Amino acid sequence: MKVLIAYPTLNSLGGAQRLCVHLMKALAERDFRVTLATLDKTNWTALRKVFAESFRPDDEFYLLSRMPEIPTLTLRQAFMAIAYILELLLITLKGDYDLLINMGGEVIDSMGDIVYINAIPLKLMHVYPRIQPTHAPQWRCYSRLYGVLTRVFGNHNSVIVTNSTSNQEIVRKHLGRTPLVVHPAVDVKRVRSSLQSERRGNVAVTLSRFRSAKDLEIIPGIAKRAEKCRFILIGTADKDSEECLEEIFRRTEDFGVQDRVQILKNRPFSLVLEKLSTAKVFLHTQSYEAFGMAVVEAMAAGCVPVVPRYGGPWFDVLAGKQGRFGFSYGTPAEAAEIINLLLTDEGLRSEVSARASARANAFDCSVFERKMVDIVQKTGAEKLSRGLCGDAV
Repeated sequence: MKVLIAYPTLNSLGGAQRLCVHLMKALAERDFRVTLATLDKTNWTALRKVFAESFRPDDEFYLLSRMPEIPTLTLRQAFMAIAYILELLLITLKGDYDLLINMGGEVIDSMGDIVYINAIPLKLMHVYPRIQPTHAPQWRCYSRLYGVLTRVFGNHNSVIVTNSTSNQEIVRKHLGRTPLVVHPAVDVKRVRSSLQSERRGNVAVTLSRFRSAKDLEIIPGIAKRAEKCRFILIGTADKDSEECLEEIFRRTEDFGVQDRVQILKNRPFSLVLEKLSTAKVFLHTQSYEAFGMAVVEAMAAGCVPVVPRYGGPWFDVLAGKQGRFGFSYGTPAEAAEIINLLLTDEGLRSEVSARASARANAFDCSVFERKMVDIVQKTGAEKLSRGLCGDAV
């Protein structure tokens, strides 16, 4: 079966991009013929450096050699959304595939045989303005308009899949469809096999792209209250990261914690594993995170996660159980209090760390592979039975 996997761009190097690569690899290993369709040409060298993943599909299709220079993040995101819809229309008209998997369902959720939604859909940003906190008024307007414009694209035969029960409920409540839940793939075995040390210091690690929507600016305030802890922020940064980084630096100076807050940009995955293997705590900050692959990676590495009391990290990854697999917080002050507790009570930290590490197995890539391959095979078989598939499944 020829499967075409579409996503706006892999060059953002975040969790959704990693998931897209993993799905391509899983299908290719099972003798599916996989083609990748993106808006811009993928920088495979950068992807291998950040993800430590060498897979590359045999066939690629992209519209642009590189994204155009657009002055503001808002306009760039608007351009990407519109261009992605046009690309999907072009792909559909061309029809050179047996199955179309749209891995960017948060951009457009009604185009593709299988649609995977990684985050709160773009058309719902007016309901959840914290997704774009620095441009909330504009995005409330854009989101409503975008929702109206995309109503013309309606494929109710699509199989809708999302990455968490919290995102499932959001889609069900606001879009009237109940997606299947397939948690993202985390290579738990690779994380554990790469751990470099069991000696842990009073360190809290945060993994995130540097964006305003990630709420990273709360970390200096947490550091001020958790005086015995050193904080390391690791993530990918580009020109859209300047506003976020400037705010973190400003608050770091305001709180006087420059000596305990370290920022590491665009580092290889090997360094991420090195830092996780020597930290006691993993601090997650994004309130509206749909799942949180980095949280699971940290758990597999032996860190105790401390996450906002909302979204996938809390309800799916930690199962909504305070102190079982990790801890949740409602305010920065509460986060600091939990971190202080974990640093002073080694018995508690050790117990929660062991349970968290075992819990990570539930999200191993083998689980994702089995569920997604099953969905692909069933969807392909149903399409074939309707006479819409060119090849045997």
